[in-house]
Amino acid sequence: MTESREATLAPVRRFYEVYNTHDLSLLDGLLASEYVGEVNGQRVVGPEAARGVIGAFLAAFPDIRYEVVDTLVEGRRVVTRWRAAATHLGSFAGLAPSGRRVTMTGVTLFQVEEGHISALWNVWDVHGLLEQLRG
Repeated sequence: MTESREATLAPVRRFYEVYNTHDLSLLDGLLASEYVGEVNGQRVVGPEAARGVIGAFLAAFPDIRYEVVDTLVEGRRVVTRWRAAATHLGSFAGLAPSGRRVTMTGVTLFQVEEGHISALWNVWDVHGLLEQLRG
């Protein structure tokens, strides 16, 4: 792996580490100040907005673990295909905690600039998750 490829992958690995360690402090300095994310069509602008979205998700699924199944790197862009497993222990999408064990799958495209994630596009199976939560 070339150094530039590794430098592009490092912030992406750290992004998943935020979820897998449940440590929001790992976001410090990870997202560029001009960060813009899009998650299933919902825009998230700025690092603090992203911290809020991620924090709420971690509150709903505090034991979540992501596994990156595939990774593609092209220049400053990284695409990951992932799956995750978690227990629904907090409110999510208006649903009270169910205690159900759930799985999720998705694809995320990251734009990396100077060691920071400047943009993110995430598409994942929310419908499948909601079906699991509703039983």
